[in-house]
Amino acid sequence: MRDLNVKVGIDDTGYEDFMGRHELGERNKNGKRFANLCAFNKLVIGGTIFPHKLIHKATWISSNHTTENQLYHICVKKNSEGQCKKCEPGEELT
Repeated sequence: MRDLNVKVGIDDTGYEDFMGRHELGERNKNGKRFANLCAFNKLVIGGTIFPHKLIHKATWISSNHTTENQLYHICVKKNSEGQCKKCEPGEELT
């Protein structure tokens, strides 16, 4: 695990099989690399495939509460995505 500062964004063009449109903001350079990594390894970006209220999407909020981003992601193998029922920030993993 690493902190990659990944923003995959809401535009899933070219990555429709590996990510959804339920993300915050726009893709950054690390987000493009991460999306390519997921596509190459047939991984689905879990937090992008479920619709959530805006308040539940942010995994990072600036200290002055003016900027919110979704920087942390859980990935699962494409053939296992049906086992992923819900992905929200703060959820416990078992």
